[in-house]
Amino acid sequence: MKKLTQKEEEIMKLFWAEGPMFVKELQKIFPDQKLHYNTLSTMVRALEEKSFIAHETFGKTHRYYAAITEEEYRKKTMGNVVKKYFDNSYKRVVSMFVEEEKLSIDELKRLIQDIEDNKDK
Repeated sequence: MKKLTQKEEEIMKLFWAEGPMFVKELQKIFPDQKLHYNTLSTMVRALEEKSFIAHETFGKTHRYYAAITEEEYRKKTMGNVVKKYFDNSYKRVVSMFVEEEKLSIDELKRLIQDIEDNKDK
């Protein structure tokens, strides 16, 4: 999966939250109101080239929609981070959170319990 820029990720979050829309609609709700329509349109087409967005044609215009769910994006992005920075070891990720005190021992125990409970289902 190709990486997204910060602006591209902002655009994807809007598509995930709002659903299919035309660039004009996206422009109205996009946080950076100074962004010109053509610039935003170019960014949307770039997301389409990266297979994050697809479109339906309506006459001479396109209505765009997310081609990947937020959950799929989250999983692949996290997988890439684990692979790149933690030698593909999820254990090292959890260890880092515990060592950095981002995850308490009690939270870790609850996480283990949740995993064990879900295994039985």
